[in-house]
Amino acid sequence: MHRLQLENISEAGLQMAIKEIRSEMFDTPHTDFTIAKMLSHCGHFSSAELYLDEMLMKWGSSPDVVELINKGYSMVDAMSATAKAQIASPVAAHQTSVETEAAVA
Repeated sequence: MHRLQLENISEAGLQMAIKEIRSEMFDTPHTDFTIAKMLSHCGHFSSAELYLDEMLMKWGSSPDVVELINKGYSMVDAMSATAKAQIASPVAAHQTSVETEAAVA
């Protein structure tokens, strides 16, 4: 699987992407989840968590929303761990990356 390195995307680029996602998708919990996922892929883990936190306030605690939020937190945690491992050790990063792809899938 080809993985893009998006950590260097500019803040303006992120805002444009978020705006594009919002204009292409209806305002739903899945839209917010998609934005959180994109932020995680770009290495903006705290911003992704903020989107997930706000989802609960915005959409309530229906089972579908709670499931998306939990999936999102797991994804952010896994991607954050992978990013930290890549800094610490390239060999450990590869192993963690494989585990992350399995967890997100």
